[in-house]
Amino acid sequence: MRPEFKYEKELAGTANAKKRKMEQYRKIVSHLYVIGKASIADIVKQSKISQPLVASLVDDLLGFGILLDNGIGESIGGRRPNLYCINPEYQYVLGIDINLHTLTIALFDLNNQLVCRQEFKNFDLENSSIYTDQLVVKVNEILREMNISTANVLAMGVSIPGLVDAENGITFTHLSFAKEGLAFYLSNKLGFSVLLDNDARLMALGEKAFGKAKGKKDVLCLNLSNRIGLGIILNGQLYSGKNGFAGEFGHILIDPDGDLCYCGKIGCLETLTSGEILVRNINKALEKGQASLLSSKKDKGFSVDLRAVIEAIVEGDQFAIDQLNKMGEYLGKGLVTLIHLLNPEMIIIGGRLAHTGKYISDPVNMAMNKYAMDRISSETELVCSELLDDSALMGTLSNVMNEVLGIN
Repeated sequence: MRPEFKYEKELAGTANAKKRKMEQYRKIVSHLYVIGKASIADIVKQSKISQPLVASLVDDLLGFGILLDNGIGESIGGRRPNLYCINPEYQYVLGIDINLHTLTIALFDLNNQLVCRQEFKNFDLENSSIYTDQLVVKVNEILREMNISTANVLAMGVSIPGLVDAENGITFTHLSFAKEGLAFYLSNKLGFSVLLDNDARLMALGEKAFGKAKGKKDVLCLNLSNRIGLGIILNGQLYSGKNGFAGEFGHILIDPDGDLCYCGKIGCLETLTSGEILVRNINKALEKGQASLLSSKKDKGFSVDLRAVIEAIVEGDQFAIDQLNKMGEYLGKGLVTLIHLLNPEMIIIGGRLAHTGKYISDPVNMAMNKYAMDRISSETELVCSELLDDSALMGTLSNVMNEVLGIN
């Protein structure tokens, strides 16, 4: 079900009259969401609705509680105007970032401010209702802790890896047990609307709304965590492809004689470069006696996982850095194909491995410079995300608000 504000569910009248009223209200709310605060005159200019009607609609929205009087603005000749803004506490948006081994839940107000964030480690993703039941419990616990009712949740955005049909709320790689689709399944369990999409596409949406892709037209957003995902922004719009499956960058062929990938094909990029591969290769070397800062962790019985590897890289562990360099070479080769095809102005490295900064960007840049046409690669900027591994989480917020307010 499409997310609706509380007041929209209470509107009376015929279907056509209600639809028209909702559209007029949303024009005003959308403008204030984007701009922050505005006067009646500003809203009239943007909405193309008459001044008397805008004044009446704003009065309605103030009565509903979704708008607040924001005081008096500066005069541009004549009487100083009243300014209006969205009430950030009118409703909230939940954001869920599902990863292979962690679950992150965040709560945002209508000013895009983070109200709370909880990360659950060792929350292993499995294709069963047991997993979703645990997720629902965590969500409800957070809402209780924050004293927020389900009626005050506008919607929940979900980021999940793998193949996703976002339009119909169906997942094909993970949590595909729900025949009616994961979005509908969770919505029934929780009592409010649920929107979901692939994690890399939501990462791109997060970067477009709040990160380094803001104001850019053609950007590739890499989600480098345990696996590899790609979000594509073309001509300022998120590109999803025919069925919403665009961006499976990790499964392009790199080595025809390589290893079997979990997708069933041979020699995919993910068999050579990903967080999982990096951890696996490092653990194999440590077992053979390789010197590293990580050796003592392993000797003490601690798990050498991706977090530990990233910490070692940031601390300057030469062996871990060398392993990341090798991975960056393969990654850069793969990106060259995309650069030649799409000619992006920027490539953003996000996800867990973005925490390594120059240790991942430098080898990728070197490989791109080595294998790509100079005229094309020289105009492609490679950067690490400032949102880091929260970019997909921010993308869930943007996805919900875009859907509710019709923002492109």
